[in-house]
Amino acid sequence: MNIKNFIIPAIACFCCSSFFISCEEKGLMVNDNDVSYIIFAKDMTKDTTTVSFKVYNEGEVPEIPLEVSVYGKVQDKDLKFSVSVDEDRTTLPANLYELPTECLIEKGQLTGSVCIKLKNSEILSTNTLILALKIDEKEEVREGARQYSRAIVTVTDRLFKPSWWSVADTGGADTPLNSVEEYYLGIYLEDKYKDTDSTKASKFMFEKAKVECIRLKPRAEKIEISFKTQD
Repeated sequence: MNIKNFIIPAIACFCCSSFFISCEEKGLMVNDNDVSYIIFAKDMTKDTTTVSFKVYNEGEVPEIPLEVSVYGKVQDKDLKFSVSVDEDRTTLPANLYELPTECLIEKGQLTGSVCIKLKNSEILSTNTLILALKIDEKEEVREGARQYSRAIVTVTDRLFKPSWWSVADTGGADTPLNSVEEYYLGIYLEDKYKDTDSTKASKFMFEKAKVECIRLKPRAEKIEISFKTQD
């Protein structure tokens, strides 16, 4: 028997087995075609879903869809699964949210959504709280890649600073600036001018005239600023 013909396959087998053992020890994903791995769309280490009741009508219970996707087992039938709260990461009281009893990714589809309901409370007027969700592992369903294994939802009844108000898109390397703050809208603050004399006087006059002030509900979700001359 040729020794080389024996040694080379043996080395290959050893390397493959070592690779899978190492992956399991490090907690890395090893795909199994008999298992469906479900992940959330957003990387929990970089991105969150932010919900402010300021953009909803008073008393409204918004339904927030959280996108999920599946890989691993071929989806030849509807995939039913459930989600639950990650208690270690969640600060939102249990009476302020409702989770679906059952979630579904339809046969032949690779994506779906988990719809949660949120409720407002006085505590949210001064706090931003967190709801963290995870996929329930059972039978043929498992959590997917670690950074997509949680959906992080921040909930508040305050206005929050949009991400585009913080991007350093101008200035130099030593003094990066945000063009929106520097040239257009200024520093972001909730109820920015509430302590100015003119605002106080206006509110006083409205109150004496029994004029009801209604919170502005913006219809637009974003503001686009163009620097093109033709616009």
